[in-house]
Amino acid sequence: MKNLWYIAKKDLLQILRDRNSLFLLLIVPLVLIVVIGFAFGNLFGSGSSQITITVAVSNQDSGFVGKAIVNALHINTDKLKITVNQYNDPNQVTDQVANNSNVNAGVVIPSATSDKFINAANTGTTPKNLVQFYSLPSSNDPRATIVQNIVSGVLSSQFAGTSAVGQVYSVCNRPGNHCAKSSIDAQSITTAVGKASATGGSSAVQALTAGKAVTINSFDQLVPGYAIFFALFGVNAAAATILQEKEDGTFRRLLIAPVQKYALLGGKLLAQFILTLAQLAVLFGIGYFAFHLHFGSLPAVIALLIGTSFATTGLGILLVSLVKTRRQLNPIVTLVVLLTSAVGGAWWPLFLEPAWMQQIAKIGVTAWAMEGLNGVMILGKDFVQVAPDILGLLAYGLICFVISLRL
Repeated sequence: MKNLWYIAKKDLLQILRDRNSLFLLLIVPLVLIVVIGFAFGNLFGSGSSQITITVAVSNQDSGFVGKAIVNALHINTDKLKITVNQYNDPNQVTDQVANNSNVNAGVVIPSATSDKFINAANTGTTPKNLVQFYSLPSSNDPRATIVQNIVSGVLSSQFAGTSAVGQVYSVCNRPGNHCAKSSIDAQSITTAVGKASATGGSSAVQALTAGKAVTINSFDQLVPGYAIFFALFGVNAAAATILQEKEDGTFRRLLIAPVQKYALLGGKLLAQFILTLAQLAVLFGIGYFAFHLHFGSLPAVIALLIGTSFATTGLGILLVSLVKTRRQLNPIVTLVVLLTSAVGGAWWPLFLEPAWMQQIAKIGVTAWAMEGLNGVMILGKDFVQVAPDILGLLAYGLICFVISLRL
């Protein structure tokens, strides 16, 4: 055990002498985090949360349906703003949708739409394809869906109101009933019933909240992701040092010396573990004070950083045992880091990926670390809930270390 600590101390002192490398170890990830963080400032709702939509509309209808649709599309709230650009020619609407990237959807209301609505209501038939809605082919733009839902809602409420007027006239025309048709205000009935059908259901539901709200920003994803990303790249430097010792014969002489292999590898693992943990701790500390990270459960974050440092270092020791030369090391480490970072959630939240990809990602360190950190910092999980990720990281590092001893 004494030899293990001696080797760890020697490696740490050697690392600390290169102050330029230590400086770059922190400044490079910080610069990248700041640039990407401000570029994607509204990733999790920080910054402006207002959805802005532009709609091209051609209203050829002179009746109540066309007016109701146009009025419904004029929305300007804290959450949603819809700009309506009106055109006389319907062809202008299709041109705007097809060629103007700023127009999210198009609506054409043909002439006599209101009359067709009334006829359908009086005959008890369902109106079909009266209003034309345009969007790009295979479009998954949620803004187009919002507009389509608004138009559909207006048509549904207007049809309900028109049908109600038809029912009133039908009752008046029955034998024995006496009412003057001139006393029936069809427009008022249509408006009242349409408004009731559009708002009655939503107002009957009381929206409540339960639990504690989790406040997050884009840096809650970016700081952990890029901190782990660069911690994995730090493995390259540590592994290269050991491989250089192998090439110079220093490592072989140490193995011949009265030092057990576990103490030799364990000492180097301990030195790299301390360095990685310090790097993560400094980056998270700066993130907390400069970017207002939301740690949630601080003990869980600390445990995850310890587990991540151990797993990352164990992976580095394993790579040293598998790779024979420094020339082989760089491409292998680069491939491993980029691949595990991409699928492991370093660049985007892991929970956004398909379930099968989340499971495959567990082959790498990044997925275990980011699943736990996303859980604590974004989803508001506690220590117990992320304990499997902590144990997974510790087991990952231990398995890598044991395998490296046998190689």
